[in-house]
Amino acid sequence: MRFLPAALWMALIFFLSSRSTLPHAPGLSGALTAIAGHLVAYAILALLLAWGLRGDHLTRWRWLLLAFTIAVAYGATDEIHQSFVPGRDASPVDLLLDTTAAAAALTAAALTSSRETSHRSRTLGEGE
Repeated sequence: MRFLPAALWMALIFFLSSRSTLPHAPGLSGALTAIAGHLVAYAILALLLAWGLRGDHLTRWRWLLLAFTIAVAYGATDEIHQSFVPGRDASPVDLLLDTTAAAAALTAAALTSSRETSHRSRTLGEGE
């Protein structure tokens, strides 16, 4: 069940990738909307994957690396999928955006997790 949010998010990405055109955010050009869409979509995907993997008896670095790998692999397959959609194409720049978003989100998660662990250790140590 922990992977259900990630699976649903992947289904949403797939659905949006299947469309020939996507709506543009008001006040932003189509290019900026596309960039923002990739960054947001793959940051969220990476975090949902990390959340799903976190309870699987993996070290923090392993679940982060696995979440990153899955997010990037999904981004690559999504670009291939888009090459079959009329009006869309596969773009290495889009995959680079997906990769950057996943890396940034997971780096933030690692730093947050690291601080929480450090804070918990100090708090538990104070009571002894």
